[in-house]
Amino acid sequence: MLSYDALIQQLNTAMLAGNNDRVGLLKRVLARLGHPDQDFKIVHIAGTNGKGSTGTLVAHLLQNQGYRVGHFASPALVDQREQIQINDQLISRSVFVATYEKIVPQLPLDVQPSDLTIFEWFTLIMIQAFADAQVDWAVIEAGLGGLTDATNAIEPPLLTIFTHIDLDHTKILGDTIAKIATNKAQIIKPRTTVFMAPHQHDEAIDIIRHTAQAHHAKACVDDTQIKIQIISEQLTGFDLVLNSQYLVQQKAHLSLIGDFQIDNLTTVLMVYDWLVERHYVDNVQTLLQTLATTKIAGRMQQLLSEPPVIIDGAHNPDSTQQLMRSLGHLFPDRKWIFVIGFLKDKNYAEMVEMYRKFGAQIFITTPANPKRALNQNQLKQLLPEAQIVADAREGLRQALIASDEKSVVVITGSFYLIKELE
Repeated sequence: MLSYDALIQQLNTAMLAGNNDRVGLLKRVLARLGHPDQDFKIVHIAGTNGKGSTGTLVAHLLQNQGYRVGHFASPALVDQREQIQINDQLISRSVFVATYEKIVPQLPLDVQPSDLTIFEWFTLIMIQAFADAQVDWAVIEAGLGGLTDATNAIEPPLLTIFTHIDLDHTKILGDTIAKIATNKAQIIKPRTTVFMAPHQHDEAIDIIRHTAQAHHAKACVDDTQIKIQIISEQLTGFDLVLNSQYLVQQKAHLSLIGDFQIDNLTTVLMVYDWLVERHYVDNVQTLLQTLATTKIAGRMQQLLSEPPVIIDGAHNPDSTQQLMRSLGHLFPDRKWIFVIGFLKDKNYAEMVEMYRKFGAQIFITTPANPKRALNQNQLKQLLPEAQIVADAREGLRQALIASDEKSVVVITGSFYLIKELE
């Protein structure tokens, strides 16, 4: 009998997200399976930064209302199965294998299992597993871009959410905001309702609105009616006052930290209003519970308190800038020690300049991704003042040795780096 580990080892690890014919291929497979993606309501999320936090909050909001909720997100930090969860439970190894074996006989005659990439297999297994488990809702985060992303094979979702769009994966998606927004906007399908996170670039707003109209979306919702007042910001989160169409001076505590989480919360409140208006959510306590209890690994996550040790998956200039802003607010007048490592297909040169301007002591290493990682010796050429360490754990050990009572240690640059500490 095929084991889970053996199956993962044999799956095709190629990155084919830029190939135009991949979505059509997956649509053919889903049709052969009887369109399992039509068995539940879908929230489809695309964007450069904020997908994970927004997706988790929306999934927990629906879950706390009593729905059975599937959540598809990437990358995983520790276990690949983290990408496919139902009510916060990872898909079991046996269900993963059984679902794979259920799909294989239904592949078109001209398609072999090895023709599909590992991400495409995870997408198909996710959809079929959610249908088999009879979920009510599926929150599905796009992996890369939109137009050619495997998740774009789904039937029209009820909701389509765009988190902040910025420059990333430029070799595949394009080297301007307009090109990237155009690619991501192609997930908009007829009859869906589109939500746009705040503080988008003007080009992205125009492109999303135009595409929504051209693709016959029902509506395109922005943050006009959302007002969030920050009462206090601490390492335990934010104390807030919320106002929206269905919230009036509502006090709330958000357990996530980082200024960027306010933008993500704004997007979630837009969705909350929509759900309340259509009676999918009927109790404000559902929202308050969600905000107070949701924790997300790898996003401004505190590992130690003395000295403070923060890990964050910031992996592009936009998310790095947001991280720096948040750190400055939470830890004014501190001595910074960074442990960083990047993937070579990222704009690491610009991120390096941001860390250098922070006046920090820096340790550098190579993330645990042999195919895509930027070698630490190459990074040393950009940061000659930095000290090379063997891995993230050794970087943390050296950073703690170098720290004093005024220090803050930050490990960041790639999810493949911080996963070594989970």
